[in-house]
Amino acid sequence: MDNKPNEWEQGVIDNAVEYSIFEYRSLDRSTKTIVKKYEDAKDLFKNTIKRHRHTLAYAIDKDGRYANLNHLPEFKKELSDE
Repeated sequence: MDNKPNEWEQGVIDNAVEYSIFEYRSLDRSTKTIVKKYEDAKDLFKNTIKRHRHTLAYAIDKDGRYANLNHLPEFKKELSDE
């Protein structure tokens, strides 16, 4: 079952100017990559999640607000199994 973004999240996603793919690691070794296109974010997430399971994806709007994308079908961890 896929969760739907709420109205506020959907507004950030619809008006995103960039996307963040964040690999969480302990001891301040986390990395964040910013891309400008949704398609690039999907591709980067799909490749990154295969080698690092603690990966988060965010849409960022022009006001700097973040919305998590990991509940969307394109940003599910199960994609790495394809």
